Amino acid sequence: MDQVFSIGDKIELTPVRSAFSYDKSEKKYVSQLLDFGSIRMIKIAAPVQDGRLVPLRVDEDINLCFFTKSGLHQCRGRIKDRSVDNKLATLEVLLVSEPVKFQRRKFFRLDCSFEIQYRRLSAEELKLRRRLEEKALLKEQEIAECEKALSELPENWHKATITNLSGGGVRFHLNEPLDVGEPIEVVVPLSMQRGVESFRAFSHVVECTGESRNSKDARCEFESITNREQEMIVKYVFEEQRRRMSGGER
Repeated sequence: MDQVFSIGDKIELTPVRSAFSYDKSEKKYVSQLLDFGSIRMIKIAAPVQDGRLVPLRVDEDINLCFFTKSGLHQCRGRIKDRSVDNKLATLEVLLVSEPVKFQRRKFFRLDCSFEIQYRRLSAEELKLRRRLEEKALLKEQEIAECEKALSELPENWHKATITNLSGGGVRFHLNEPLDVGEPIEVVVPLSMQRGVESFRAFSHVVECTGESRNSKDARCEFESITNREQEMIVKYVFEEQRRRMSGGER
C-alpha cells in the first residue's frame, strides 16, 4: 500500500450511499494522506466545507481517489476513528478494498433488452459482508464464522428486463420499487461472439422511477466489478454496435 501512496498525496473523498444512509449526497470532498498506520490503516485529513468539518461518522464507508505520482488510484475505505492532532482534525481509515489504478472516462451506454436477475441484500448479509471487509482486524476463527453464516443465508433472486448497459452500470425494468442507495446484486448474461458470458456484480441504486408500484425502472452503478468484467462489457457494447450497424442478428 505504501508503495502506491505517498504521504502528502491529495485525496478526493466521496461518502458512500448505502442502505444505512440513503440521504447521503454524492458530493466530493478534498483530503490529504497524512500517515500510515497498522495493516491497511491510514490517517487522512478530515474534509472541510465552508469552514466547517464535513460530518462523517465512525464506521461510515467512503470512496477514496488518490492522486499519486503514478496516476489515479481508487479504493473503498471505512472510517474507524476521529481525532485532532496539533489542532488538525483527522480520520483513521481502514482500506477495505485493494487500490485500483484507473482513468476517468465516460462509458458509452447501449440500449438493449434482455433478461437479467437481481436480488436485494438483507441487513444481516450487509452486516456480515462489512465485517468480512475488515479481515485485517479479525482472527481466523471470526473470519470462518462470518463466511459460514454468509454461506447459509438464502439468496432470493428476481427477474428483470435490462434497458441499457455500460461499463459503469445498468438500467432495468422491474416489478417492485427499490430505494435510492439500496445495495443489490445483479447477474447479467452477455451474448458474445464466442458464446454467452455472465457476470455478477454488487451495485447500488442511483434512482428508481415509475408511476406504478408494480412497474419501475431502476438505474444502478456497479461497485464490485473487476477490470476484466468491465472490459468484457465494453467489448460486448462494441460488438453489439457493429452487429447493429451491419444489420446482423444474434
